[in-house]
Amino acid sequence: MSETAQSADVLVIGGGIAGASAAAELAVGGARVILLEMEPQPGYHTTGRSAATFVSSYGNDTIRLLNTLSRPFFDAPPGDFSEVPLLAPRGALFVADEPQVAELQAALDDPANARLLVAVDTAAALELSPALRPEAAALGAWEADAADIDVDVLLQGYLRQLRHAGGRVVTSAMVRGLLRRAGIWEAETDAAIYAAPIVVNAAGAWADEIAALAGTASIGLVPKRRTALTVDPGLDIARWPLTISADESWYIRPEGGDLLISPADETPQAPGDAQPDEMDIAVCIDRIQSKTTLRVERLVSKRAGLRSFVYDKSPVAGFADDTDGFFWLAGQGGYGIQTAPVMAAYSAAMIRDGEPPAGLRDAGLTAATLSPARLRAE
Repeated sequence: MSETAQSADVLVIGGGIAGASAAAELAVGGARVILLEMEPQPGYHTTGRSAATFVSSYGNDTIRLLNTLSRPFFDAPPGDFSEVPLLAPRGALFVADEPQVAELQAALDDPANARLLVAVDTAAALELSPALRPEAAALGAWEADAADIDVDVLLQGYLRQLRHAGGRVVTSAMVRGLLRRAGIWEAETDAAIYAAPIVVNAAGAWADEIAALAGTASIGLVPKRRTALTVDPGLDIARWPLTISADESWYIRPEGGDLLISPADETPQAPGDAQPDEMDIAVCIDRIQSKTTLRVERLVSKRAGLRSFVYDKSPVAGFADDTDGFFWLAGQGGYGIQTAPVMAAYSAAMIRDGEPPAGLRDAGLTAATLSPARLRAE
C-alpha cells in the first residue's frame, strides 16, 4: 500500500442514495468506511433530481419484492434517522386508453398486485385526477398506499448515520485510477489516495467506467435520460395523485405548489451531467396536453437525470467473479430511492457475511437474484 494512502475497511464509490445507504449500513455494522463522491456534494446527479414516489406495484417481480421489503423502513425509520416522516400520502393512478386496456387489466390480474391495485372506471379516475381526458382513462388502477418520498431527508439521514458511526464522506474526489496489490485496493482520486481491501462500486451511470479502471468485466449498464418539467397549472392540485399511463409514456404529479410532468423518456446517453433535450420537452408538452385538459404555457423549471439499467432491469449487487474485493451496487434504474433500505442491508450483509440476511432470504431474496454473475450466465 502506498505510504500516502488513507486506509479503511471499505471504500464506497458514489455518494448517491445507493452509495450513501450502503456506506451507512456498513459503518453502523462496525466497518471503517470512506465514501468517495466526485461532485462537491453527495446526490448531485440522479438522486438529487429524482421525483420519487413509493409505488409498491411498480417494476418487475424482483423490484416488487424489494419494494415490499423496503416499505417498513420508510413507514418507521430508526428513531434518530430523521425528525420528519420520510413519506407523505399521495396515491398512484395508472390509466389506460382503449389500446392499453388489456395491458392494465393484466397488471390488475397479476396475483402479486392483488393487495396493491384496485380497478376504477373512468368516472372514478377523473374524480381522483381531474385533469384527465375521459378517453385517456378507459380503465384505471388505483394504488392508495403510494406515497411521496422526501429524497433529501432520506439521503441526509444515511449520511448522518455514516458520520455518526465514524465513516468519512470525501467530496470532489473523482476516482481516476484503481489498483489492487497485496489484497488492497488503492483508489487514486482528485483529493488523495485511499486504500481498502474492498471497493463498493455505487457510481450510478459511471459504474461501468469504474469497473474498467479496476479491470473487471462490464455488466452492460445503459444510462438512460429521463426528463421532468414543472408547470404552474393555476389549479388546486394538492390532492392530485401521481398519474401514470399504463404504458409509462407520460406521468404527472404535484411537486411543491407546481405540477411535475414527464414524457417518461428513456434515451440512452453516456454518463454525464444530463440536461433536458428540446425535443423531449416538446414531446412531453404534447403528450400531457393530448391526455389531459392542461395547457402548458410556461415552464417553471426543467431538469433531466440518468437512470441506469442492465438488460433485465433488476439491480446488480454482489462481488465480481473475475476480480477480488470488487462489489457491484448498480443498475437500480428508476427504483433506487424506494429500494435503498433493503439494497443497503443486503449489500452490507453480503460484504460482511457472504450471504443475505436471514429475513431477506426467507422472503425469497437470494444472492443469485441480484448477482452480477447472472448477466454473464444469460
